[in-house]
Amino acid sequence: MARTPRLNLAGFYHIINAGIKKRDIFLEDSDFIQFLSIIDEYAKLYSFEIYSFCLMKNYYHLLMKTNKGNISTIMKQINMKYAIYFNKKYKMAGSLWQGRFKSRYVWDSSYLEILVKYIEYNPVKAGIALDIGGYKYSMNSKRFEFEMLNYELINRVNLNEFTYEDLKKIDDFFNSKIAIKDNKVEKIEKVDKKQLNYFFDNFERKKAICEAIKNGYSQDEISKYLDLSISAISKLKNNYLSKESLFNKLKDKGIFWSFDKNAKYDNFNENVFIEYVLRYGDFDDIKKLIKLFGKRNVKKVWMKTLALDKRFIKINLMLARVFFDMNVEANYFKELKNGRLKKLKMLAT
Repeated sequence: MARTPRLNLAGFYHIINAGIKKRDIFLEDSDFIQFLSIIDEYAKLYSFEIYSFCLMKNYYHLLMKTNKGNISTIMKQINMKYAIYFNKKYKMAGSLWQGRFKSRYVWDSSYLEILVKYIEYNPVKAGIALDIGGYKYSMNSKRFEFEMLNYELINRVNLNEFTYEDLKKIDDFFNSKIAIKDNKVEKIEKVDKKQLNYFFDNFERKKAICEAIKNGYSQDEISKYLDLSISAISKLKNNYLSKESLFNKLKDKGIFWSFDKNAKYDNFNENVFIEYVLRYGDFDDIKKLIKLFGKRNVKKVWMKTLALDKRFIKINLMLARVFFDMNVEANYFKELKNGRLKKLKMLAT
C-alpha cells in the first residue's frame, strides 16, 4: 500500500518518533543534549522554531513551527544525523527509528495550548516526574537556551490545568480527517463519538480494547481505528485478560483482604497490585507478574515501595538475586538494619 503523502505547509506540527522495537534512543545525558543540538543546528538552516518538546528514553515529542513547507526535509535530516551519531557512538548498526516519524499539522489555534500541556505531561504520565516541569528534558524545565526555542506558549499556558476533557480533545483532534482548500486546512469528518468513548485514553488502551470487544466491536474494526495490526490488538487484549486473571486468582487467595471485597482489576491501581504480589505472592505468581508487566516496571515499583522495607529482607534478597539479576552482598542486611541504605541499586553490581 502506498504511503499517505505528508502535508508540507508552513505552520505548527506535532511530531512523534520512537526507537525501533521500543529500544532506548537516549542512553546518557550527552545523547539528549546532542539531539537538541542537532535540532538547533538545523533550525538555523531550515527556518523553524520549537515551542515545546519532551525527550523520553525511547521516544520524543516536538511541537515545531515551520516558516516554509519543508517539514519532511527537516525531520529526515534531524533523524538521520542523530542515528549516525548514535550508531557510531555505541557501535550499533541498522535502523534506530521504528519507522518514519508521525506528524500532525496543528490547524486549530485553540488546540495548541492543550497540546503543549499534553507534551509536557508525558514524564508525569510515565511516573518519572512528580509534576509538569520536574523533568529536565522537557521544554518547561527552562534549562536550555538554544536559539530554536520559543517560550511564548510555555510562558502563557497554565500547564497544571490538564484535565480529563483535554485528553478527549487530544484524541479527537488526532483522529479527525482534514482537507486542504485554498492552501488552508479544514476538518471534514469527526470521529464517531461511540468509538471515542472507548479509545480517547491511551493510558488504559488494553482495558479499552477489551471493553470495546465486549460491546460488539470486532478486532478488525478496532485495529483500523487505532492503526494497529489485528495481531497487536489480540496481544494487547490477551495481556489485559491475563492480568485480570492473575488479579482474580490472588484476590481469591485473600492477598487483597484490606481492600474492598468487590474490588476489580479494571479499577485497581496497577502499582499497588504489583507491590502486593511482590509482598505476598508465591514464586510462580511473581514470575507471571514480571512476564505480564515487564521486569523494568516491576523493578521500579519494587524499588519505590518494598526494597527498603525491613520487614521483607529475605523476600527482597530473593527478588534482587533471582528476578532482578542483582548481585546483592551480605552488607545489604547491615546497611538496611542501620538505616543507612537509601537505594538498593547502590549495592548492585
